[in-house]
Amino acid sequence: MADPRDPAGDGPGLRLPAYLEPVPAGTPDLPIEVTFAALEPASGRFRSNVVVTEQPTGGLGFRDWQAGTDELLPRTLPDYLLVDLERLELDGHPAGRRLAHHAGPAGEALTMEQWFVLVDGVGHTLTATVETWRYDELADSLAGVAASWRPAGEGA
Repeated sequence: MADPRDPAGDGPGLRLPAYLEPVPAGTPDLPIEVTFAALEPASGRFRSNVVVTEQPTGGLGFRDWQAGTDELLPRTLPDYLLVDLERLELDGHPAGRRLAHHAGPAGEALTMEQWFVLVDGVGHTLTATVETWRYDELADSLAGVAASWRPAGEGA
């Protein structure tokens, strides 16, 4: 799962904070579109995590890809509430950032921050999810992860 272009072996250019541990490559319960994942160590509560996905958009442009995502998230995440959505650019490619709330598997209040970019017909998404009460504490480190992220195909 780790990107060979990343000398630290943390994933697709990611610089992970010390509280996150990469999930071993080949972990059987990860969906096929997940190219990298890192989790907090198990502690009996929700495990903050960072997940990178790559998925062909089937010819959809950036706007249609994200419109579909905006329709899908409220249907798949309980108590989903979009808090902020902004359009960005990443190395000349259309990109964006989404901040949202949703309920976790045990009813926890979760905050999800996503960064997404379309490169050569492939949608790349970096998603960080933490318990909402910890978001303020972890937001800067998650922004650092996002700042280090370069999707596959980027600069290759």
